[in-house]
Amino acid sequence: MDVRIGMNMLLWGTRITPEHIPVFEVLAGQGFDGVEIPIGDQSYAQLKAMATACDELGLARTACAFMGRESNPISSETSVRLAAAEHLRRCIDGAAVIGADILVGGLYQAHKYFTGAGPTAEEWGWCADYLHSCGAYGGQQGVRLGLEVLNRFEVFMINTTADCRRMVEQVGLDTVGVHYDTHHANIEEADPETALQNCAKVLTHVHLSESHRGALGTGQVNWVANFAALKAVGYSGWLVIESFGTGDPDLATAANIWRNAFQSPWQVSGEGIAFIRDQL
Repeated sequence: MDVRIGMNMLLWGTRITPEHIPVFEVLAGQGFDGVEIPIGDQSYAQLKAMATACDELGLARTACAFMGRESNPISSETSVRLAAAEHLRRCIDGAAVIGADILVGGLYQAHKYFTGAGPTAEEWGWCADYLHSCGAYGGQQGVRLGLEVLNRFEVFMINTTADCRRMVEQVGLDTVGVHYDTHHANIEEADPETALQNCAKVLTHVHLSESHRGALGTGQVNWVANFAALKAVGYSGWLVIESFGTGDPDLATAANIWRNAFQSPWQVSGEGIAFIRDQL
């Protein structure tokens, strides 16, 4: 497969700034092709400084973002839906500043927002309209959107690759595609082959994440099946390690991480990239 291997920086916190450039240096030394940086409230200068440092280290960038209750694109309140579009456009701008050509995550609804039911036709329509508008804006900025398929305990709008493909097809833009994550698929999908075949034509990004969010190969994800399925659909793009720990209280709460399923972040990254190369 023609892929690049990246490391998601959320393992070091939700707010990544130039203070984390030493982490970039270690990751470059471990052989990563790039880093995935969460976009939030960083200043333009901070984003630019990180981009410059990564250029000097030979690291490409991808970006990720979150939607909160105050920026929920499927809220019944028009003002909140408008705030969601404004928030995502700002994240797209931030992604462009760091030199990322893709912004990924559960961009289609607020994280851990539930109504007690599945998505209504109205909510689905609001989401599609919002993603079309923001996807078109992203195209102008050179930034694609990857809709991460999340499990039922985090969102209700999109839980399977089939759901996500249907949304992507309704949005109808080349700049909006499916983001597959092995952690969530391990919960929601029957098997990796079916899941990836369901979205093969619009698959734009992949997260490699263990069942317990720790070091790859130490949990329950069927890695042989996942890599075989990715090869079968001819995937070419990013393979990004995503792992969470207890170091950032906000992230630990959001991801329900009460223990570290790894010895150190460097175990996750160093052993992780070796594990991926072995699987490839």
